[in-house]
Amino acid sequence: MTGELRWFWGVVLVPANLLNAYVAYGALVLQPQGVRDEHTLTGIGVASALTIVLGVVITLLALIPVRQKVLSRWWLAPSLVFLTAGAARWAYIVHTCPPLPGR
Repeated sequence: MTGELRWFWGVVLVPANLLNAYVAYGALVLQPQGVRDEHTLTGIGVASALTIVLGVVITLLALIPVRQKVLSRWWLAPSLVFLTAGAARWAYIVHTCPPLPGR
């Protein structure tokens, strides 16, 4: 039974982490053309927020098999790394590119 559960959780968590990796890549690679590039900054903010949300959801989802001792604790690492990267990128963008006055 444990082998079947490992297979199931692997099939669920691997694509979820790959999706989060794709979104995090977009958040980290996009570079604004300047402080006033609102469209790119908005895109980076949305991608960072989505990376954070996916990181939280995937971490909570991965906690189920980890607590049941079906998977090891290392399965929590990718989602926590993406969560941290999304939060760091968001904080960096907010700090370096403050919002325009009147917006």
